[in-house]
Amino acid sequence: MKISKTILLILAVIAGIHIAGIGIFYFNGKKEQAPPKLDKASAGDADSKASKTPESQTTNQQTKKSQNPLLGTHYSYRDAIRGNLKTIPETSIIRAGIVVNIDNHQVLWAKEPREGYPIASMTKMMTLLLASEALENKPDLSFDTQVKISLAASKIGGSQVWLDPRETLSLGELMKSVAVKSANDSAYQVAEFINDGDVDGFIGMMNRRARNLLMPNTAFVNPHGLKSKDGRNSISCAEGMARLAEQLLEHPLIMNLCAIQKTGFRDKNARGHMILYNTNRLLGKCPGVDGLKTGFIQESGFCITVTCLRGGKRMIAVVMGSPSSARRNALVADLLDWSYRRDAELNDPTYHLDRESKSFGSQILKEVKQKKTVPMPKVNPIPSARKQK
Repeated sequence: MKISKTILLILAVIAGIHIAGIGIFYFNGKKEQAPPKLDKASAGDADSKASKTPESQTTNQQTKKSQNPLLGTHYSYRDAIRGNLKTIPETSIIRAGIVVNIDNHQVLWAKEPREGYPIASMTKMMTLLLASEALENKPDLSFDTQVKISLAASKIGGSQVWLDPRETLSLGELMKSVAVKSANDSAYQVAEFINDGDVDGFIGMMNRRARNLLMPNTAFVNPHGLKSKDGRNSISCAEGMARLAEQLLEHPLIMNLCAIQKTGFRDKNARGHMILYNTNRLLGKCPGVDGLKTGFIQESGFCITVTCLRGGKRMIAVVMGSPSSARRNALVADLLDWSYRRDAELNDPTYHLDRESKSFGSQILKEVKQKKTVPMPKVNPIPSARKQK
C-alpha cells in the first residue's frame, strides 16, 4: 500500500507539471497573437512610411487607368509575316523591324523582332517617359519648372542645343528639344534634374522601367543614346521599342511634343535662340504619322519608331539598321501602307476561305447588307443508313 501511494503521488506531481506547462504555453501564445495597439498618430506615421516606398510608387504607375485594355499584355505573332517581304525588297537591307496593330496586339510583320541592337537616340523615348511620369507623380514639378543648366550637361556632344551652364530653362523647353531636335545635352539635363543630380540612378530607373514594360533584350547605359565612355551602347529590340512607344501613347504631353514639326527654342531675343526641326521627316508627309523618334549612330544604322493612326486604327512600326535616313523613311511608309492592307485582309471574315467559298461568302454578306432575301443553297438529303440486322 505504501508503494502504491508513493507511485500515485509521483504520477500526480507529473500530471500537475504537465498541466502547468500547457497553461503557460497557451496564455503566452494568446499574448503573441494579439496585435499591438497603435494610437492614431502612430497609425498615420506607419501609413505615410508605407506610401513612400518605391514599391508603392511602382504600383501606382501600374494601376493607372488606360483606355487601352491590352496595354502590358503580350503581342500575338499568329498571323505575322516574318522575314523579308517580296513585295517590299527594302526589308532585306535592315537588321530588324516590326509592325503591330495596337488595337488588337496583332503583329502584322516582323524581322528579328527580339534581337537586341544599338538603338541610338531612340533611347530618349525612355527618358521622356520617365520625365512625363515624374510630372504626373510629383506635385512640385510642372512644365514651367525652372532648371539650372549644369556643366556636365553642357559637355554632352552630338546632336545638341548648346546648353550653357550660365542659363536657366524650363523643364518643358528642355523636353521639347529632346523630342523634336533629339538634343543629347537636353536629355542628360532632364535625367539629371528629374533624379536630383543622380544620372546613374536615372539609368537604373530606365532599366527597371524596361523590365516592367516587358521589353526583351534591353539595356540602357545613358539617357541620350550615344556610346558610353567605356564603349557600350544602349540596346533594345524592335518589339521592345514598340512596347515603349505603346506606353508613350498614354502620355498626350509627350505625343504632342513628338508631333511638332518646327518650333523655336529659347526666347526670340535671348542669346542662343534657334529654330528646331523634327528629325522625323515622316510627319506631315506620310498619312496618319504622329510620332515618334528617330536614331542614328554608326553602330545602330538609321533607326525609327513610328506611331500612325488611319481610319481609327493605331499602328506602331519600328525599323532598325537602315543604311540611310531616306531609305529608312521610304521603307516605313511602304510598310505602313502594306500593314493597313494586311490588317484589312485579316479582319475580313472570308479571309481563310478558298476562292469559291470566298466569292459565295462575299455575295451573301453584300446581300445581307442590302437587306435582301438570301437564297440558301440546295442540299441533297443524305440517304438514311440501313438498319443492321
